[in-house]
Amino acid sequence: MNPPDLFISRLARTLLGAALILGLAACKTPAPAVTAEPAQPSRTVSDEPTKAIPPDLYKKMPMYPGAVVEHVHKPKGSMREIVFSAQGQMPQMVSFYKDEFKKSDFHITSSLTMPARHTWSCDFHYNGRPGSIMLYPSDEDKSRMTIDLIYEMPAHIDESMMEPKEDFDVIGPGEIAQQAPQATNQEAPKSASSKSE
Repeated sequence: MNPPDLFISRLARTLLGAALILGLAACKTPAPAVTAEPAQPSRTVSDEPTKAIPPDLYKKMPMYPGAVVEHVHKPKGSMREIVFSAQGQMPQMVSFYKDEFKKSDFHITSSLTMPARHTWSCDFHYNGRPGSIMLYPSDEDKSRMTIDLIYEMPAHIDESMMEPKEDFDVIGPGEIAQQAPQATNQEAPKSASSKSE
């Protein structure tokens, strides 16, 4: 082997080794830290602008005496939530709702009392619209109870997609239906051609 050939191959090997070392060193250096502020979760306003009771609430919904509207949440799909607070004890409030639901034709489908937590929950429906109510102590004032009402809003039906409604002015069998049918064995009047024969 020629000495210059050895020199080139050694030089090439040295350069290749240096390039590999630099490449590995570049991989191990930490990337510059990004000091951007952490993203804050977007806070959407979930309450209606007023605390007025919405017109889509059940017309016969019992209201506990002295209950104050705390929040009226915007609808989520077909459901809406209204949060009330009232002065009272859980047993009296539970009795009130059970009695008033019965009087107003609300049908209780299930209820659960948790005495240790001073909590009562009740699922019901009225005219096919489900709802639920939960009673529990207020976080701010333990002498008050929170009344959390969730209900399904009425469905809005597009009248243009409905079949036309037919109104009849006769209810039940009318006079015509009560007449005896005409006898079928009567002879039909003779035609003019048969008279001439």
